[in-house]
Amino acid sequence: MQMFDAHTHIDMKHFKNDRERVIQRARDAGLVGMVTCSINPASFRRTLGIVKKHKDFIFHTAGCSASQVTKDEAEQIITLTRKYSADIVAVGEVGLDYHWVKDPHARAAQEPIFSMFIQLATELDLPIVIHSRKAEERATEMLEAQFSGDVLMHCFDGSPEVAKRVAENGWYITLPANFSKYKNRVRSAEILPLNQILLETDGPYLSPTQGRNEPANIRYGCESLSQVLDQPIDLIAETTTENTKRFYRL
Repeated sequence: MQMFDAHTHIDMKHFKNDRERVIQRARDAGLVGMVTCSINPASFRRTLGIVKKHKDFIFHTAGCSASQVTKDEAEQIITLTRKYSADIVAVGEVGLDYHWVKDPHARAAQEPIFSMFIQLATELDLPIVIHSRKAEERATEMLEAQFSGDVLMHCFDGSPEVAKRVAENGWYITLPANFSKYKNRVRSAEILPLNQILLETDGPYLSPTQGRNEPANIRYGCESLSQVLDQPIDLIAETTTENTKRFYRL
């Protein structure tokens, strides 16, 4: 059974002491690849080295922490992404965060930076990976107005109404390995066609087990999606893997 972790953060400090063992466990579990997301300039540079060491198994998306990124930091990330665009498979995660950011003015201030990254994805002809925590509707509105490429709504937890818009736009979503705990995510799994669904761990976060999450845990997402859709787990693994390769053009 071949699986693919469509979004993780393997460069983070949580993996500092055993990163190579984590990567080997992913291979042993049946993963044929993982996409790791950098979130700031230092993270970007660390990820370059990891990807070089694990060529054709680990792939790099260049993004930011939507709730914390400054315009200056965004410009640094954009400069690095342009420089290393041949080694990048997507722009993101980028977007809007209304979970951590409550103030209306601070929420609005995220939008110009989001637009900068949308323009970058257009310029480089890359797909875009979206962070839209509690901001799914507004992120969707901005993308519909500003972007015509392939969109992945990472860790999607939007309402069924927004999920239907995502489906109609031909966009993709990722479901985390613990998605069965979340009502909106289960509904999204039922609303979107299987060929628009990817699976992710978002490691080290959102673990389906006690402790740190890691790419090998993608099997929990496969099992949950198999149960929700009443489809064989091998079909779920194969289809979500092919969807990931198609979205990231691997």
